[in-house]
Amino acid sequence: MWVKSSALFLLVLGCLSPALRATPLRQAKEGVKTLVRGPIAAYEQACARCHGPNGSFYGPDLGKGKTDSQLYKAVQSMADNQGQIELTPVEVEAQTAYHRAIIKREPFLAVTERTRATICGEVTKGSTITVTVSGKPQQVRVVGFQWSTTLNDEGPILITARRKNKEVKLDPDKAAHSHPAGCNGGTNDSPG
Repeated sequence: MWVKSSALFLLVLGCLSPALRATPLRQAKEGVKTLVRGPIAAYEQACARCHGPNGSFYGPDLGKGKTDSQLYKAVQSMADNQGQIELTPVEVEAQTAYHRAIIKREPFLAVTERTRATICGEVTKGSTITVTVSGKPQQVRVVGFQWSTTLNDEGPILITARRKNKEVKLDPDKAAHSHPAGCNGGTNDSPG
Protein backbone atom coordinates (compact mmCIF):
# COMPACT_ATOMS: atom_id res chain seq x y z
CA MET A 1 0.00 0.00 0.00
CA TRP A 2 2.81 2.40 0.92
CA VAL A 3 4.52 1.80 -2.44
CA LYS A 4 1.29 2.48 -4.35
CA SER A 5 0.60 5.64 -2.29
CA SER A 6 4.18 6.84 -2.77
CA ALA A 7 4.00 6.26 -6.51
CA LEU A 8 0.73 8.21 -6.74
CA PHE A 9 2.24 11.02 -4.66
CA LEU A 10 5.26 11.22 -6.99
CA LEU A 11 2.95 11.19 -10.03
CA VAL A 12 0.91 14.09 -8.62
CA LEU A 13 4.04 15.95 -7.49
CA GLY A 14 5.58 15.64 -10.95
CA CYS A 15 2.43 16.88 -12.65
CA LEU A 16 1.92 19.72 -10.19
CA SER A 17 5.36 21.28 -10.53
CA PRO A 18 5.10 23.66 -13.51
CA ALA A 19 7.99 25.74 -12.19
CA LEU A 20 10.31 22.82 -12.96
CA ARG A 21 9.44 22.94 -16.65
CA ALA A 22 11.63 24.99 -18.96
CA THR A 23 9.52 25.32 -22.11
CA PRO A 24 6.01 26.73 -22.57
CA LEU A 25 4.72 23.69 -24.50
CA ARG A 26 5.20 19.93 -24.50
CA GLN A 27 4.50 17.66 -27.43
CA ALA A 28 1.57 15.29 -26.99
CA LYS A 29 0.26 12.52 -29.20
CA GLU A 30 -0.29 13.38 -32.88
CA GLY A 31 1.05 16.93 -32.70
CA VAL A 32 -1.26 18.31 -29.99
CA LYS A 33 0.72 20.38 -27.51
CA THR A 34 -0.03 20.38 -23.80
CA LEU A 35 0.19 23.51 -21.69
CA VAL A 36 3.07 23.69 -19.25
CA ARG A 37 1.71 26.59 -17.21
CA GLY A 38 -1.97 25.94 -16.88
CA PRO A 39 -4.42 28.82 -17.18
CA ILE A 40 -6.02 28.19 -13.78
CA ALA A 41 -2.59 28.27 -12.08
CA ALA A 42 -1.74 31.52 -13.88
CA TYR A 43 -5.15 32.98 -12.95
CA GLU A 44 -4.70 31.98 -9.28
CA GLN A 45 -1.23 33.56 -9.29
CA ALA A 46 -2.06 36.85 -10.96
CA CYS A 47 -5.82 37.42 -11.15
CA ALA A 48 -7.71 35.79 -8.27
CA ARG A 49 -6.61 38.43 -5.76
CA CYS A 50 -8.83 40.96 -7.56
CA HIS A 51 -11.32 38.79 -9.49
CA GLY A 52 -11.89 36.04 -6.91
CA PRO A 53 -11.51 32.28 -7.14
CA ASN A 54 -13.01 30.91 -10.38
CA GLY A 55 -13.85 34.53 -11.33
CA SER A 56 -16.39 34.77 -8.50
CA PHE A 57 -15.96 38.56 -8.20
CA TYR A 58 -16.72 39.17 -11.90
CA GLY A 59 -20.11 40.69 -12.51
CA PRO A 60 -22.76 39.32 -14.87
CA ASP A 61 -21.49 41.50 -17.72
CA LEU A 62 -18.14 39.71 -18.06
CA GLY A 63 -17.52 39.21 -21.76
CA LYS A 64 -20.89 40.65 -22.76
CA GLY A 65 -20.80 42.06 -26.28
CA LYS A 66 -17.18 40.96 -26.87
CA THR A 67 -15.99 38.95 -29.83
CA ASP A 68 -13.39 36.23 -29.23
CA SER A 69 -10.73 38.63 -30.51
CA GLN A 70 -11.84 41.38 -28.12
CA LEU A 71 -11.92 38.96 -25.18
CA TYR A 72 -8.40 37.74 -26.09
CA LYS A 73 -7.13 41.35 -26.16
CA ALA A 74 -8.83 42.15 -22.83
CA VAL A 75 -7.27 39.09 -21.17
CA GLN A 76 -3.84 39.96 -22.59
CA SER A 77 -4.12 43.57 -21.43
CA MET A 78 -5.17 42.54 -17.91
CA ALA A 79 -2.29 40.03 -17.70
CA ASP A 80 0.27 42.59 -18.94
CA ASN A 81 -0.97 45.42 -16.72
CA GLN A 82 -2.88 44.66 -13.51
CA GLY A 83 -1.89 40.98 -13.40
CA GLN A 84 1.78 41.73 -14.03
CA ILE A 85 2.29 38.28 -15.53
CA GLU A 86 3.94 37.59 -18.85
CA LEU A 87 1.97 35.11 -20.94
CA THR A 88 2.92 33.57 -24.28
CA PRO A 89 0.31 33.79 -27.07
CA VAL A 90 -0.61 30.14 -26.41
CA GLU A 91 -1.06 30.92 -22.70
CA VAL A 92 -3.22 33.97 -23.51
CA GLU A 93 -5.46 31.75 -25.69
CA ALA A 94 -5.74 29.20 -22.86
CA GLN A 95 -6.47 31.99 -20.36
CA THR A 96 -9.12 33.33 -22.75
CA ALA A 97 -10.62 29.84 -22.95
CA TYR A 98 -10.72 29.71 -19.14
CA HIS A 99 -12.60 33.02 -19.17
CA ARG A 100 -15.05 31.60 -21.75
CA ALA A 101 -15.79 28.82 -19.25
CA ILE A 102 -16.31 31.39 -16.48
CA ILE A 103 -18.65 33.39 -18.74
CA LYS A 104 -20.68 30.28 -19.59
CA ARG A 105 -20.52 29.05 -15.96
CA GLU A 106 -19.13 25.72 -17.18
CA PRO A 107 -16.26 23.64 -15.83
CA PHE A 108 -12.92 24.17 -17.57
CA LEU A 109 -10.40 21.46 -18.48
CA ALA A 110 -6.75 21.70 -19.50
CA VAL A 111 -3.96 19.17 -20.07
CA THR A 112 -0.60 20.29 -18.70
CA GLU A 113 1.45 17.09 -18.92
CA ARG A 114 1.19 13.89 -20.90
CA THR A 115 3.40 10.86 -21.18
CA ARG A 116 2.69 7.29 -22.26
CA ALA A 117 1.85 6.41 -18.66
CA THR A 118 0.30 9.57 -17.20
CA ILE A 119 -1.83 12.56 -18.02
CA CYS A 120 -2.22 15.62 -15.77
CA GLY A 121 -4.01 18.91 -15.95
CA GLU A 122 -6.34 21.48 -14.42
CA VAL A 123 -10.07 21.58 -13.78
CA THR A 124 -12.37 24.22 -12.32
CA LYS A 125 -12.47 23.82 -8.54
CA GLY A 126 -15.55 21.98 -7.34
CA SER A 127 -15.79 19.87 -10.50
CA THR A 128 -15.82 16.10 -10.67
CA ILE A 129 -13.59 14.64 -13.34
CA THR A 130 -13.52 11.31 -15.11
CA VAL A 131 -10.92 9.99 -17.51
CA THR A 132 -11.63 7.03 -19.74
CA VAL A 133 -9.30 5.16 -22.06
CA SER A 134 -11.13 3.16 -24.72
CA GLY A 135 -14.23 3.57 -22.57
CA LYS A 136 -12.54 2.14 -19.45
CA PRO A 137 -12.56 4.48 -16.41
CA GLN A 138 -9.17 5.40 -14.95
CA GLN A 139 -8.57 6.40 -11.33
CA VAL A 140 -8.20 10.21 -11.16
CA ARG A 141 -6.56 12.13 -8.32
CA VAL A 142 -7.66 15.75 -7.82
CA VAL A 143 -5.79 18.18 -5.55
CA GLY A 144 -7.38 21.63 -5.57
CA PHE A 145 -7.72 22.47 -9.26
CA GLN A 146 -5.02 20.04 -10.47
CA TRP A 147 -5.70 16.46 -11.51
CA SER A 148 -3.67 13.47 -12.60
CA THR A 149 -4.17 9.88 -13.65
CA THR A 150 -2.10 6.87 -14.55
CA LEU A 151 -3.08 5.49 -17.94
CA ASN A 152 -3.62 1.78 -17.35
CA ASP A 153 -4.87 1.10 -20.88
CA GLU A 154 -4.11 2.24 -24.42
CA GLY A 155 -6.55 3.82 -26.80
CA PRO A 156 -8.62 6.98 -27.18
CA ILE A 157 -8.73 9.18 -24.08
CA LEU A 158 -11.78 11.21 -23.07
CA ILE A 159 -11.74 13.61 -20.12
CA THR A 160 -15.06 14.81 -18.68
CA ALA A 161 -15.66 17.48 -16.03
CA ARG A 162 -19.00 18.08 -14.34
CA ARG A 163 -19.98 20.98 -12.11
CA LYS A 164 -23.42 22.32 -11.14
CA ASN A 165 -25.29 20.32 -13.81
CA LYS A 166 -22.91 21.43 -16.57
CA GLU A 167 -20.57 19.04 -18.39
CA VAL A 168 -17.54 19.58 -20.60
CA LYS A 169 -15.62 16.92 -22.53
CA LEU A 170 -12.06 17.12 -23.82
CA ASP A 171 -10.27 14.83 -26.26
CA PRO A 172 -6.58 15.50 -25.49
CA ASP A 173 -5.60 14.16 -28.93
CA LYS A 174 -7.44 17.13 -30.45
CA ALA A 175 -6.91 20.02 -28.01
CA ALA A 176 -5.00 20.98 -24.85
CA HIS A 177 -8.00 22.72 -23.25
CA SER A 178 -11.76 23.09 -23.40
CA HIS A 179 -13.63 26.18 -24.62
CA PRO A 180 -11.72 26.96 -27.84
CA ALA A 181 -12.20 30.12 -29.88
CA GLY A 182 -15.69 30.38 -31.30
CA CYS A 183 -17.50 29.25 -28.17
CA ASN A 184 -17.89 32.73 -26.62
CA GLY A 185 -21.54 32.92 -27.64
CA GLY A 186 -21.23 32.17 -31.32
CA THR A 187 -18.65 32.86 -34.00
CA ASN A 188 -15.18 34.33 -33.71
CA ASP A 189 -16.40 37.63 -35.13
CA SER A 190 -19.79 38.21 -33.60
CA PRO A 191 -20.25 39.74 -30.15
CA GLY A 192 -21.01 37.23 -27.39
